[in-house]
Amino acid sequence: MPLEQPATLIPDTRTRILNVAEQLLLNRGFNAFSYQHIAKELEVKPAAIHYHYPAKEDLGVAIIQRQRKRLNKWRNLPRLTDLPAQQQLEALFEVYLGHVQHEQRVCLFGSLAAEFRTLPEAMQQELRLLTLELTDFLAGVLEAGRVAGTLVFKGQPTAKAAQVLTTLAGALQMARVHDERQFHLVFEQLRLELLPE
Repeated sequence: MPLEQPATLIPDTRTRILNVAEQLLLNRGFNAFSYQHIAKELEVKPAAIHYHYPAKEDLGVAIIQRQRKRLNKWRNLPRLTDLPAQQQLEALFEVYLGHVQHEQRVCLFGSLAAEFRTLPEAMQQELRLLTLELTDFLAGVLEAGRVAGTLVFKGQPTAKAAQVLTTLAGALQMARVHDERQFHLVFEQLRLELLPE
């Protein structure tokens, strides 16, 4: 879950490299950018990037690990954990809405899943862990909502969570191909199915 840094903080070189690399990954895909692209953006020599991340695999792993840390920090925020399940679901939806409103940006999973078989094994493992952690979180929210009567769905919470996350990631891809309206059509259908009348 993207948690923006305060504007007053100037990120260190390592963080700046991660920020640029993540944007390139989301816009182009992991295999479609090089250290040269990052160096040009940061106005440094590629050797400066290799100093922090000797291989591109190291950089890719660091990007996913940072996303996992963001997710764990976000899902443990008191302002989220104190909310009822329905509002926690809405908070997750807001994250995906933020993606689509930011130049139809895809999520990290959506970007990397398309290239999964060409990714280094360490990146594949990190992406699996990210997906499992997000699915487990959403499954817990869905189950709590069903018990409270504020969310409705058939089947197992984990299966429904996987379906919802896959649908949201796919909807972001659709928005990139068409426009934001495509995402909202899918998004409203999800809400219609999950929220009781």
